[in-house]
Amino acid sequence: MQSPPKRAREGYLFALASAAAAGLLPVFTKLLVVSVKPITVSAVTFLMAGLLLIPFNPKERPNRVSGPWLLLTGLVGAALAPVLYVTGVSQTSAVNTALLTNAEVFFTAIIAFVVFGERLKRVQLLESILVVLGIVVVTTGLDFTKFQLAQGFAGNLLVIGASLTWGVDNNVLNLLGGRFGPRFVAKFRNILGGGLVLVFLLATTSVVIPLSSVPLMFLYAVDIALATLTFMAALIRIGTVHTMLIFTTTSVFGSLFAVAFLAETISLIQVLGGALILFGVVLIERAERR
Repeated sequence: MQSPPKRAREGYLFALASAAAAGLLPVFTKLLVVSVKPITVSAVTFLMAGLLLIPFNPKERPNRVSGPWLLLTGLVGAALAPVLYVTGVSQTSAVNTALLTNAEVFFTAIIAFVVFGERLKRVQLLESILVVLGIVVVTTGLDFTKFQLAQGFAGNLLVIGASLTWGVDNNVLNLLGGRFGPRFVAKFRNILGGGLVLVFLLATTSVVIPLSSVPLMFLYAVDIALATLTFMAALIRIGTVHTMLIFTTTSVFGSLFAVAFLAETISLIQVLGGALILFGVVLIERAERR
């Protein structure tokens, strides 16, 4: 059995890996929605992400015990939340979206505190403030004149709803990963969630995916699979609250990838905000080892 410090260290590394993989998702989304409807992108890529994991232990199947739980997390985290998110993004500004999606961390933590009794050490609570401040700096550049909640109010509510839904799902995943294994849960969660949305789309509208978009959708699915697997591996090692604190570094990775692949600009103040997030994460991890 692994020692607690080693297990915690692995958990933080998995959480960082998940944040890096998740940071690529907006890049893929921006490139794909030019030619494919957002909800179609969500449904197909989540389904493909689950199918990609089939070769790993292909004989495993949900049973009467795991089946209802997998259906629940599939409906919540791989169907409802992505649909709310992509619909909300289309009705509000990118700046509002960047800020509001960080609410997932707080919803996850609140549910973990209230329902599951997870706690941070007192010093980690103080250090987590650095992470939160860094998020604000990275996502706004301290230019609050562009943040207008009244603009796209319905979209804002949908993005917040997606964050709340993922907050619920994160806590469910924490339970299921330890009970059934992260790879098993990630596989069938994404298959069920993406599959349900795709069936709904096929029954209600046409699904059009240009052949030229297929390779990029495949890479998107691989990224989703990696993000999900590493996220769950972190959950079962360091718990929901600690994982979500580290996962906030997604805003840092997302900014870097946007600059590198989409030629978007990033200000010096946002770079400093990213450094603040990473500094807070390092302090939290060190406190865990004391």
